[in-house]
Amino acid sequence: MNYQHDTLASSVRLKDVISSAENRAILYRLKNNDPGLTHLFIDESVDGFDDETDIFQVREDDDLGWLGYFIGRNETLKSLHVYYLPTNREKVENLLFGIQRNKSIKDVEIFGNGIISEGFSLLNLPHVTSMSFDWQLEGEYVNYFALGLRRCTSLKKYSGQLTAEIVQSLTTLPMLEKVHVWKNGGLAISREECMALRELLANANKLKHLDLSGAGLEDDGLKLLVEGLACSSSLTDGLLDLSHNDIGDTGLQALASSLASSGKVRELRLSRNNFGDKGLEALADSLAHNRALRVLSISANTAITETGVRAISRILQSRKCRLEGLWLYRINISEEGGKFLGDALSINKSLITMSLRCWENDDVSIGDDGLKALALGLSRNSHLKILDLSGNTAITATGLRSLKQYFQSPSCALETLTLYDINFGDEGACALTDALGRNKSVKSLHYDVRGITTKGWKAFLKLMCDSSSPNNIYLSHHTLREISGCHYIHLPARSAIRRSILGWLKMNEECQTPNLAAKAKIMHFFPNLDMVPLFQWNLKFLPLVKSWFENTTSSNDKFAANIRNRELSAVYQFVRGLPVMVANYSQHYLTQQLQRIRAKMRELEEEERRLMQV
Repeated sequence: MNYQHDTLASSVRLKDVISSAENRAILYRLKNNDPGLTHLFIDESVDGFDDETDIFQVREDDDLGWLGYFIGRNETLKSLHVYYLPTNREKVENLLFGIQRNKSIKDVEIFGNGIISEGFSLLNLPHVTSMSFDWQLEGEYVNYFALGLRRCTSLKKYSGQLTAEIVQSLTTLPMLEKVHVWKNGGLAISREECMALRELLANANKLKHLDLSGAGLEDDGLKLLVEGLACSSSLTDGLLDLSHNDIGDTGLQALASSLASSGKVRELRLSRNNFGDKGLEALADSLAHNRALRVLSISANTAITETGVRAISRILQSRKCRLEGLWLYRINISEEGGKFLGDALSINKSLITMSLRCWENDDVSIGDDGLKALALGLSRNSHLKILDLSGNTAITATGLRSLKQYFQSPSCALETLTLYDINFGDEGACALTDALGRNKSVKSLHYDVRGITTKGWKAFLKLMCDSSSPNNIYLSHHTLREISGCHYIHLPARSAIRRSILGWLKMNEECQTPNLAAKAKIMHFFPNLDMVPLFQWNLKFLPLVKSWFENTTSSNDKFAANIRNRELSAVYQFVRGLPVMVANYSQHYLTQQLQRIRAKMRELEEEERRLMQV
């Protein structure tokens, strides 16, 4: 064992026990606590790794005990990635015995078939906080690994195979916060494994994240699982991922009952299951009174119809709703569903992100009528910031044009709009830019550039900066900072349109406010601003003009210097106009005084006549 290595450490020559210069170099760096060595990989080959990766390449003659010895005494290593170990139990035990002395390693990854042997029953890594195991164990090797896992008493995060023995070991770990367990090859979960998961939920009080996606739960497994969820404090303000588990209406109804009584999960993922409207209505009834849930995903449950969408809308309409994220991928929203969602969002005050994404070849799509109904409700919404409509291929320029009532609403808070996999071409580009006119919130646009020609890009250029007049520039779009794909538009690299769009996007980003961006654009196109029309406000306007110039900035040094010159020019116009302003002021003052004198004389004459009559 490693006690021999302690005795021999002062006299051993590494070239006698380690096969290659590269491996000896790794040991020297471990010995000297090289600060550049923080991640170490153990494998039988260097294939697939880049030159910057630190790899110990295991060869037949290597004494792995020395590798474990130097790892155990190292103080700079943060993560260990084991991709290969020999089947020799003594070598593995010597390695693990040394590693368990290390106090700096926090992350261990074990990847590959045949790595786990009987030696892993001695695994003892009390300082490791994160462990990943990416392979399917069978038979006695499951027990070897599960026994070693129990000694990882500081473990907070585990990702790996789902077996009853492994989950039972995880239940004993007092610091555990995050678990992702899975089944390989579509294997169904056993009753014993479900019961072990139930006990994990019932007893792991610090557990915040449980990912069971693809675990093969089905309805019966979920019914067992929710028993543990209902009677524990685990997953409070946490995440439960039940995606891809073939959960039907019966299983979802059981989950709904549990959430109604516990009501503590913050994020619930139910994508790619097999439930429909009946299960979703039960879930909606439960969540309508839930104040904890912030994120819900029911994507790709293709049996959901308008009835199910209406159930989701009830959640959004509830005064207790705190949902911030809603994912409805691959759900057939339709026109009626769009109306349900729109009506709900017109009064909802919590939702920030909503995705109605479809895949390009799906038969479902919200379409123009559904989008119009949705936009009508959104025009009264002031909280939604991210909207994803990608893949809804039935959306045309007509649908995009209907977004105008939403985008130009004073309450619109949308910042990111995503429209990937919708080939709307020039007509759609013109409709979208028209809808975005005078919008003050959208910062990012993501869409396909397919089918958009010079005509469409000119529409985007005009949206960014309509240079026909200072007023039209001011009314242009000054919040947009990102148009994805703009760098790859099908125009020559030196195209003025492309260069201008990228320039205005950069200016919008660099200027601290849309108002400053508008000023910079106005000064770019109108170098000589006429100050005479401002004289009617007398000298009161001069400080505002000076401040207007001082607050206008540019990352271009030449343009910034030009701004200062224009400031001096504007002030000079005021100075030149000063005599005229004084003369005008004096004439106005004398006229006022003369009118007052004449009025006073008329009063005196009237008073004199009155006295004479008496």
